[in-house]
Amino acid sequence: MPSVLHTWVECRSFRMQGALLSAIRGCDNVPKDDPSKALIRAMRPLILKSACERPNSFIDFVDSEELERRMRAFLENFDHYPVHFVLHLLHAAEIIGYRCPFKGGALWGMFYNDLCYKMHLRPEALHELEERLK
Repeated sequence: MPSVLHTWVECRSFRMQGALLSAIRGCDNVPKDDPSKALIRAMRPLILKSACERPNSFIDFVDSEELERRMRAFLENFDHYPVHFVLHLLHAAEIIGYRCPFKGGALWGMFYNDLCYKMHLRPEALHELEERLK
């Protein structure tokens, strides 16, 4: 049976899969045009297979330049997001940054480091992530 998850996600631990799926929900209490919504739409195609190839409002395929713009916009608006949502996003960005084989994965790793800096956290090394979510 085919899966909506990309193979690289399916082969991760259940805890890593859960962290990725928690993040793609997005932030509930922000307007539709909030920078976080655009960023999550750009995250989804790295985790989920799209049911259709045409653009839609759930999955947004963007180039590296647009992804960086969305990440900067999120970071500029960082202070009004709930910590719970930010932590879901931070953990997903970490997993994508370390493990996603698709173009753009490395940008998510840099974004993870930026989020850690914003939250005064020390970024985890890959072995720490894998130990925590095994």
